[in-house]
Amino acid sequence: TPKVDPQEQFAKLETAIKEIYNHNASKMLFEELYRIGYGLVLSKNGALAYDGVKGVLERHLGRCVRGDILAPAAAVQAAPTPANNEALLVSVRLLWSEHVMAMLIIKDILMYVDRVYVANAHVPPVYDMGMCVFRDQVLLAPARRLSADLAKAVLGQIAAERCGIEVDRGSLRGVVDMLVELQDTTQSGTVYDVMLEAQVLAEARAHYASTAGARLADHGAAEYARAAQADIDAETGRADAYLTPATGAALRSVLLDELIAKHASEILAAGLVRLLDQHDAGALRVLYGLFSPLPAALDALHAGIHMHILAQGQQVAGALAPLSVATCPDDEAGDGAGSGAPARRGQQALGAAAKTAVALRWVQDVLALYDVYDGLLHSAFGDSQEMRKTIHDAFIRIINDNGRAAELLSLFINDSLQSGLKRKGEQEIDHLLERAVLMFRFLQNKDAFEHYYKAHLAKRLLFGRTLSDDAEQSLVSKLKVECGSQFTLKLEGMFKDMQLSADLTRDFSAAGAADEPRLDMGVSVLTPTFWPALAPPVSDETAQEMRAVRPPTDQLRRAIERFSDAYLARHSGRRLEWQYNLGSADIKVQFGARAHELSVSTYQLFILALFADAAEDATLTAAAIQAQTRIPWELLMRQLQSLACAKYKILTKTPASRDVSPADTFAFNSGFSAPQYRIRIPVVAARSSVESEQEKAASLVTIDKERQYLVEAAVVRIMKARRQMPHEQLVNEAVGQLSPRFLPTPKMVKDAVGRLIDREYLQRSPDDPRLYIYLA
Repeated sequence: TPKVDPQEQFAKLETAIKEIYNHNASKMLFEELYRIGYGLVLSKNGALAYDGVKGVLERHLGRCVRGDILAPAAAVQAAPTPANNEALLVSVRLLWSEHVMAMLIIKDILMYVDRVYVANAHVPPVYDMGMCVFRDQVLLAPARRLSADLAKAVLGQIAAERCGIEVDRGSLRGVVDMLVELQDTTQSGTVYDVMLEAQVLAEARAHYASTAGARLADHGAAEYARAAQADIDAETGRADAYLTPATGAALRSVLLDELIAKHASEILAAGLVRLLDQHDAGALRVLYGLFSPLPAALDALHAGIHMHILAQGQQVAGALAPLSVATCPDDEAGDGAGSGAPARRGQQALGAAAKTAVALRWVQDVLALYDVYDGLLHSAFGDSQEMRKTIHDAFIRIINDNGRAAELLSLFINDSLQSGLKRKGEQEIDHLLERAVLMFRFLQNKDAFEHYYKAHLAKRLLFGRTLSDDAEQSLVSKLKVECGSQFTLKLEGMFKDMQLSADLTRDFSAAGAADEPRLDMGVSVLTPTFWPALAPPVSDETAQEMRAVRPPTDQLRRAIERFSDAYLARHSGRRLEWQYNLGSADIKVQFGARAHELSVSTYQLFILALFADAAEDATLTAAAIQAQTRIPWELLMRQLQSLACAKYKILTKTPASRDVSPADTFAFNSGFSAPQYRIRIPVVAARSSVESEQEKAASLVTIDKERQYLVEAAVVRIMKARRQMPHEQLVNEAVGQLSPRFLPTPKMVKDAVGRLIDREYLQRSPDDPRLYIYLA
């Protein structure tokens, strides 16, 4: 190439750069400018090109700052109003935009300089060098302090927007992008990170610290939470519009710390209880969203909800106070003669019915309370597993703090399956059963529930009081899923007995073995190990007398004997023991010109049968009735009171008093009448469905005995598998195995081990008394 002057060539390059800044790039020959840079590098004048361009940029930017930037910056220093701030931002953004466009062109012109000289000299590329020049000449020039003015302008615009003043977000976005692209002189981060972000966060913290204090004094929890969420959304919107994602996340953390974390207890005290009482899912959802990122605040929220649920549970439990009083007899009587008996007995009957209603209402109220918080779990707390556990723990506490929970749940199920399923569809029935199983799941002493449920189920099956066999079977299936087949073994056995009894009765009738005129007999043959004791406890003497009861008429005796003979002929080696006290009968009785159908107990049937073929004015003494029926006096007295002294007087009594003595005489009341055709004659002193304190104590004794057997069985099962085991480990494993049914105490396990050692199932190790050895 011909000899050329490098200075002359660079002068052309400098002129071209000036034209680029003057927006005349379209008039230039880029190929010629590229050859200039190429020639300077080949002639070993790359430093001239690189440093010369840098000098041109510095001089140009210096002139621009003096001409266009210093005046707006001075105005910001004097009065940082939104208008002055925006003027500075617009000026800097415009200068930056022109510089970036120019550097893109200059970078292309000096492409060969970048490729060869920059690589060999280990200096920044031309474009990066231009960015550094802008940073040093515009932002960081010591004499101008433009970086401080620019930061003040940005912060001023953010503060103005917080106050509701509209600002030019485009200018802010452009300036922030500029600061993000420019590297700090230490290369440890961007100019934005070093110069602006910390101040943005500090300003936000100061602003919301003062806002929180003023707002707490004037707002409740709901209003405060919504305002705090609005502030967070606003700051997030600002960050999305003209700050960086990292700043947006940091701003959220600052706001959560200042608005929520530092005031969590005050916010909860200001209205959490009211929000829960009002079931305000929207406000709770906002509150939960604000508390969720803050572990300490979230723990306080969980604790507040837990305590409020417990408080509501105590209010529900307060309605159970009447159950602590001994249960009154419920004989549905009220017409006995003498000494004001009607009013007194009527009050007792009402008391018993009220106690049953109270018991049912407790279960309904607990389930209704659970439905409220289960709904809030979905609508307000996003199905959070932690919140689910908080709610469940509270209801476990509420339910198990009530010593009658197992009994009341069984009573609720009993009432639902007897009358609560009327006019309900399949889905409603399944929902009702699911709710019952849910409450059962929260019970810790499930064996106590089994004790009561067996008694209620037995009465429903024997007396035909259930409305849906499918619902009964479905509930047992659900309990089986919850606790396993061992838990429902006896319940399934009861259903099997009833099915076999129905088949026996059908076969017996079909074979003509029960061919008695005007008599249709059904017999339930029960396996003693499956069925609980259904009758109220009686003395040993009375129990012995009950076995001697015999039907008073030949017709009844023949039917019973024929069934016994037919059954024992089919099943050798078995023994039938007739439980007349558990039976019932429907009989048609003619009273003068009108007939009624009476639903009576089997004992009442025996008594009325004595008057069936007797003369119309025949009388029998109580002693004569007992002689012919052999019903124990303790029970016979109640049956006679039911027939002669209660609401429906089927018999007349002489003398007309409520008390029955052996010499009292009874006659058939042929003049009896009632509006309804079918009449149920209840037995005097039938108890309320809720156990009295004495009955409850007896049930606890029975349950404790069953638990002893269960604990012993678990210990033997564990030791048989392990052969040897230390005391602590044995206790832990036994508790783990039995906890699905009930929670045994370590003392219960220790006592069981002692009994097993006495019976030589186990022995202590001679070397270590805390080590047990299984004896085969």
